[in-house]
Amino acid sequence: MSHTLPIHIYIADDDADDRLLIRDAFLESAHQARLTFYEDGETILQGLSDALATRTLPQLILLDLNMPGKDGRQVISELKADIAFRHIPIVVLTTSGADEDIESCYSLGASSYIVKPVSYDGLLDIVRSLKHYWMETTVLPGKNKHYV
Repeated sequence: MSHTLPIHIYIADDDADDRLLIRDAFLESAHQARLTFYEDGETILQGLSDALATRTLPQLILLDLNMPGKDGRQVISELKADIAFRHIPIVVLTTSGADEDIESCYSLGASSYIVKPVSYDGLLDIVRSLKHYWMETTVLPGKNKHYV
């Protein structure tokens, strides 16, 4: 199944270089996605509150785990505890491959956990996989709505 409308993805990552690489990989491999970037857990939570007020929630969240202030675990916990946001799938995209991080994220309600690759080609492969699964295969909540 292929969707015709682009999906809106919120991405929180405190590393400016990683945000740039992620943006470039999406432009190259999944250009139909609409991306909104945030630098930390606090700003993505504020962005989600703002989106709720305008009824323009994203269909997917990519979330770094280790960020200053509210980290990815805290963001997952808060979003999954709130009925307005718990339906949004959260994909953790982080450098940590530690078992305790993986287990805690799934326990909190993460939909997927991906360890960031060391190469740009590896990132392109991940974005292609994300595109295939989350944009072409899976039906996401809010996907059939038109966003401004």
